[in-house]
Amino acid sequence: MRKIPVIISFVILSISCAKEEPLAFSEVQLSADTFEACSTSNCPELNLQYLLATGNKEVSDIINGVIELHLVTILTSNQDDVQNVGTIKDAVTSFIADYKQFENDFGNSFIAYNADTNMMVSYFSEDLVSIQLDYYLFTGGAHGYGGTNYLNFNPKTGEILTSTTMYANEKEFLKYVENKFREEFQIPKDSTINATGFWFENDIFYLPQNVGFTESEVVLIYNQYEIASYAEGPILLTFPKEEVLEFLKFH
Repeated sequence: MRKIPVIISFVILSISCAKEEPLAFSEVQLSADTFEACSTSNCPELNLQYLLATGNKEVSDIINGVIELHLVTILTSNQDDVQNVGTIKDAVTSFIADYKQFENDFGNSFIAYNADTNMMVSYFSEDLVSIQLDYYLFTGGAHGYGGTNYLNFNPKTGEILTSTTMYANEKEFLKYVENKFREEFQIPKDSTINATGFWFENDIFYLPQNVGFTESEVVLIYNQYEIASYAEGPILLTFPKEEVLEFLKFH
C-alpha cells in the first residue's frame, strides 16, 4: 500500500514532463538556388520567407496547413491549369516551370518573373495569433500584383478565426468602420458609398477581407482592385485597439 503514493507521484511527474512545448514560430527562407531546376539554367527571381509553427504538434500542424495552402494559392494564381501542387515547394516548382515555358515561347528578352513573400507575427496573445503576409508577384504584363494578407488563429486550437469567431458584434463594427471610412475619404453621410469613385459591389459598404492586429492597433486593408483601381494602391484603415475592443471577442 505504501507504494501507491510513489506510483501516483511518478505518473503525475510523467504527465507533466510530457506536456507539449508552447506554440512558437520560426522563419523559413526559399530562393531559386534551393531548386535543382535552377542550377543549370535561367530561373525567376525568388525571395520567399514564411513562418513555420512549432511546439504543440496538433495546433502547429493545423496552422502550418493553412499557411501552406495560402502560399500555394498565391504562387499559382497566374496559372490556368495547376495539378499535383500540394506543398509550397510544389508551388515554387510549378512557378519555375511556368517561367521556363514563358521563356521558351517568347525568348529571354522579357522582364523576368519574380515572387517575393514576407511573413511576420504582428500580434501574439493567449487568445489570438495574427500573422501578416506581404507578397508581390510579377509574371509579365504592365505591372505585377501583390498585397497584404492577415491570417488570424486561435493559438489554443490552431483554428483560423472568421468574422463569427472574431467579432462580438459584427454589425455594429461594420457601422463604426463605415462612419470612419466616410470621414477619412470625405464621403457625405447622405451619399452612396461609391459617390466619390470607390468600387464597392452593389454600392454597399463592407469590411475588407483582411483584418489584422498589432499590440496597439486593429488594421483593416483593402488590397488593390478590391474597392479601387490599381493606381490608388491599397486602402488602409487603422484603429487604436481600445477604441474597438467592444466589437471584439478578445482583448
